[in-house]
Amino acid sequence: MRLIFWGIIVAVILVSGCSDEVDIYEPDPLVELDNQFETEELWSVSIGDGTTDTTVKVSPVFAYGKIFVAENSGQIAAVNHENGDIVWRTELETEIGGGPAVANDLVAVGTQHGELVVLSAEDGSIKWRKSVSSEVISSPAIGDGYVVVNSVDGKITAFDAETGEQKWFYDQLIPSLTLRGNSSPVIAGGGAISGFSNGKLAVFLLQNGRMAWEKTITAPIGRSEIQKLVDVDIRPQVAGANIYVASYNGNLASLDARNGEVNWQRELSTFQEITVSELILLVTHENSFVSAVNRDNGIILWTQKSLHRRQLTPPVAVGDKVAAADFEGYLHWFSRQNGEMLSREQIDSDGISAAPLVIEDKIILLGNSGTLYAVKQE
Repeated sequence: MRLIFWGIIVAVILVSGCSDEVDIYEPDPLVELDNQFETEELWSVSIGDGTTDTTVKVSPVFAYGKIFVAENSGQIAAVNHENGDIVWRTELETEIGGGPAVANDLVAVGTQHGELVVLSAEDGSIKWRKSVSSEVISSPAIGDGYVVVNSVDGKITAFDAETGEQKWFYDQLIPSLTLRGNSSPVIAGGGAISGFSNGKLAVFLLQNGRMAWEKTITAPIGRSEIQKLVDVDIRPQVAGANIYVASYNGNLASLDARNGEVNWQRELSTFQEITVSELILLVTHENSFVSAVNRDNGIILWTQKSLHRRQLTPPVAVGDKVAAADFEGYLHWFSRQNGEMLSREQIDSDGISAAPLVIEDKIILLGNSGTLYAVKQE
């Protein structure tokens, strides 16, 4: 039976890493900072009731001139990115665990009750909903006429995007103990790409689900089950002929998308999404250090260590700056060139765990309170 650590136990695991000793999760206090600029709130709008489960991956997406956002309590909305007006809103009456994914005029979310729900991107009407083998806490993927979803039991399932007919599934053997998280699949080049809790990355042919190749990103080592945690819980990033992926307790790697051959890899532990920005990768380590990594060779260009254990979101690039939010709802700005701390502003006192979204010079943030914010450098 698969065991998943919840609440404070998850936090303890993330802090203790390879140690068998259990540490109390204590984020570092913020040091005094003389802001070089202020953060201006452009608008905010309530989407839902908020969440206390920060392990689910519900992050806003920009498509068709609108922001699509799913909220843990069951709300899905399309929002005008210029003024925050609600274009449409749909209530699913079930807890959303992953998404939204938006493509081909469709919106897809996964639920914590084991459902995949697909809606119209134009008006939010439900086109179809199907049960899957277990709960979904990562975003589905839409593309090439398919919707692909990864559930927490290690099964990846593909459906016909128009009809909801199940086309194929693959059941990956996973360890008995894993982090509470899942890789969001990616559809690219006629294949579905997904990471798994056993430290592997695999590519499946969309037409029939046959595995094209599989690669171990990190092999489990150590005596205890905790030491052997090597989950690939992040969404693989495809850029050109390369796939960038990372694992908890393991490695950050660049792979050749055609055959899975390793271009480079380096030791770096994360369970947060990585951001591809021009010639660098932006990464939040599992201990909330933030690094910029050279895409060509994996060399770390800089690391910002002052936000240790503050449960940072994935970092995003905003012009010549980098931004990430934390568990107390602060938005932190860094220099893209050297990682220097530039500014911070508290946006949502309930915290922010969803990945930020960048639209031109604006940052879109979904707070744990259920409020969506648009902010920018003043």
